[in-house]
Formats: sequence, structure tokens, C-alpha cells
Amino acid sequence: MSDVLIVALVGALISLDRTAFLQIMVSQPIVAGPIVGYVLGDPVTGLMIGSVLELFWIGALPVGGSVPPNETAAAVIATSVCIITCRDIGATSVLPFPVMIFSILVSIPLSIAGQRVDIIVRNYNRKFALNADELAGVGRFAHIDRENLKGLFSFFMASFFSLLALSSLGLTVVKTLYPLLSGSVRLVNGFYLAFYLFISLGIAVLMRTGKGKGMAPVFSAGFLIGVILHQFAFK
Repeated sequence: MSDVLIVALVGALISLDRTAFLQIMVSQPIVAGPIVGYVLGDPVTGLMIGSVLELFWIGALPVGGSVPPNETAAAVIATSVCIITCRDIGATSVLPFPVMIFSILVSIPLSIAGQRVDIIVRNYNRKFALNADELAGVGRFAHIDRENLKGLFSFFMASFFSLLALSSLGLTVVKTLYPLLSGSVRLVNGFYLAFYLFISLGIAVLMRTGKGKGMAPVFSAGFLIGVILHQFAFK
């Protein structure tokens, strides 16, 4: 439980970057995953999970009234659930692909719940904006900062408690079901295949989002370089 509390705290701080504070892209899965992984002692797994989720939601930005599924919550939940589960069940693989993909599959629907929380908090924070307008109307500009801080605090608390609940739920689901599923060799092989299918789907989403004419040659060159480096690394 202490790990889940730490993850919820770190994840809540990272989540502030989505819309409430700074917005320097720390909340993107490819960054949030390794950060949570580092906190739990396995940044490599966090980077792998964050990279896959980044491809999925690379074009889904919380701009204006658009509130996409909470990709930050998905990265935090999937990374923490995977690492803690592997630690508890004694998984010895450096990159536990089956647990990794199962954690991602569980985190995606949970990110929809994170989306609902985000919408509720935004609606709740409207009153602070209205308060700020009233304060500005009467010339009490020094008190407007307090309304901003109240909105920031509500975002943090909502993220903390939602991540605490959703991470605990995801951890319970994965720790309960994965040992049952891992008894089937076909299912385990299916998880390995699903990992690469997820990456392929994510790349397709990325190329569709980019719509750049010069992207295909860049990706082809990247794949070629990756294959060459892979051959040298595992020769």
C-alpha cells in the first residue's frame, strides 16, 4: 500500500502539468511512465509502457473544451501495476511483456474514469474563475492568486484520490487474474504478440495524426536503423 500511496502522490504532481500548472509536457506518458518507474525502481519498464501509450494518445490534447481520456493516469496506473505485480509474483524477466501488456489493457478503461474525474474538477473549478472575476471587478487583485491556488489544489486532490483508487483497483485485478491466465502457454504467447500489435497500432495512429508527406521515409529509415542496431546488440 505504501507504494500505491507514493505513486498516487507522484502521479498527482505530474497530472498538474496536463492543464493546471506549467504544461511542459511532463504529463505525457513517455515522460510520466519513466518517472513513476524510477520511483518504483524500474524506469525501463516505465519507458516501455509510456512509449506505447504515447503513441496511442499523441494527438489527444486537452485543448479548450476537449477532455480526452486521461493518458497520464493510464501511464501512471499501467506502470505502477506492472512493476508492483512483477515484484510481488516474483517475475524474473527484465522486460515482463505479458504483465506489461495486461497492465496496459487494464489501465486503458481506467483512464476513462480519470477522464470523468477531470471533467468534474473542471466544472467545480468554474466557481473559482467566477470569484476571480468578482474580485477583479472590485479591485481586489491581490486576492485573485488565492482563487488560482484553490483551483490548483482541487486538481491535485482529485488526481491523488482518483489515482489512489484506480491504481489499487488495477493492481487487484492484475494480481488476481494474471496468475490464472499465465498458466496457459497460448495466452502468454498472445500477450507477447499483443505487445507488438499495440506498437504497430500506435505507429499507425501516429502516422495518421501527423499527416506529413515526409513521414513515411523517416519511419522507414528509423525501422531500418532499429533492425541494424538490434542485430549488433544481440549478436
